[in-house]
Amino acid sequence: MTDKPLKVIRGQWSETIVCGASGTGRTRFAYKLADRYNGHVVDSSDVLVAAKAMAGEGQHPELFYRDAEDWRAFPEGETPATAQELAEARFRAADVLFPAVKAVQVAQPRLHLDDYFESPHTVVTGRHALPALGFDFVVLLMETEEQIRANLRSRSCPDDVLDLRVRTSMLVQAELVRRAQEHKGRQPHCDVIFTQARPWEDVVERAYTAMSDWWDYRTALGGMW
Repeated sequence: MTDKPLKVIRGQWSETIVCGASGTGRTRFAYKLADRYNGHVVDSSDVLVAAKAMAGEGQHPELFYRDAEDWRAFPEGETPATAQELAEARFRAADVLFPAVKAVQVAQPRLHLDDYFESPHTVVTGRHALPALGFDFVVLLMETEEQIRANLRSRSCPDDVLDLRVRTSMLVQAELVRRAQEHKGRQPHCDVIFTQARPWEDVVERAYTAMSDWWDYRTALGGMW
């Protein structure tokens, strides 16, 4: 055995995947987390815009779906779909977009400072960010139905589509939980942090602490794969 102290490197993983339904504060959380890392954000919605610009609807119709978050595009007085249909369409689009998001994710620039540091840290988020993107950590930001309703109402969502958006978000959240648990089962080296968004004041620190504790444990054991 060596008489040197155990060296534990905190928080030096290169990327974090942030998932969450509309109304959970996902985007705000992702940017605050990136700021905590002194990193940057890759938003899957930007990847979707680029993919739609290059591919026609006939080639990838799944990418041209009507999203519950795009309520301003709903014709007045028209119910565009059920919450179940909107949630399923969102995941079909996310599954089709997955290779493009992954390509952007892995192509992020790396500056190797030594054996442990890679910068800048990348936070991947957006409505089409899936748990399956995660290698080290997935943070799934979660909210109650009542709080999602309050959050969406604060964004001036009209009453005639509010219920639909809330129901869609709850279905999306449930599916993200299922996929996150499935991913963790398949990739035991990737930890999933199921994070309640409230209280908001310390949500970033709670998530960061949970990830750092897991990273310390894994590093102390010399890796877990």
